[in-house]
Amino acid sequence: LVMGDETLRLWGKEAIREELLGMSFDLSARAFFQLNPVQTEVLYREAVKALDLQENETLVDAYCGVGTIGLSMADKAIEIRGMDIIEAAISDARKNAEQMGLKNTRYETGTAEELLPQWLSEGFRPDAIVVDPPRTGLDQKLRQALKHYPAKKLVYISCNVSTLARDLVQLSEVYDVVYLQSVDMFPQTARCEVVVKLTLKK
Repeated sequence: LVMGDETLRLWGKEAIREELLGMSFDLSARAFFQLNPVQTEVLYREAVKALDLQENETLVDAYCGVGTIGLSMADKAIEIRGMDIIEAAISDARKNAEQMGLKNTRYETGTAEELLPQWLSEGFRPDAIVVDPPRTGLDQKLRQALKHYPAKKLVYISCNVSTLARDLVQLSEVYDVVYLQSVDMFPQTARCEVVVKLTLKK
């Protein structure tokens, strides 16, 4: 457990405003955000390139945080759906979308392993999915959902190559791994992020 159940503001603003990819995002205290803003832009540009989202496509932004990845592509998509377990992050995502004047976004609080299978079972079929999980990687239930209801395109952003390798073993049963691109988030440390482009097998 990193944080407790309650956050008290002792001084200052309720949220931090961060500039990224030419857009402004509000970040509350409990919301996750990459720590290196310069390399975060590099990372997200790689994700955007890998997704290659076309006009009139739908996107699911799993583990969306304050919505940065999905919102950066909302001008192309018919609909962006995102989820996160931190309620404050989802609140930030909704506010960020509203401030940008976007009407094609939907954000819900909950785990990706619960909400994505639910949306899929309800008939929602995203053209593309981006996942940016914690170091533990994808939950088994989510891996199964991605296999049973595969989107045409899947981009996996990983901060742990061990769990990434585990997950790709299963995902590669239905997806082709097109390429992997590492991004050095913390120079002179062993930590890096990896962007993986996957496409549905033909």
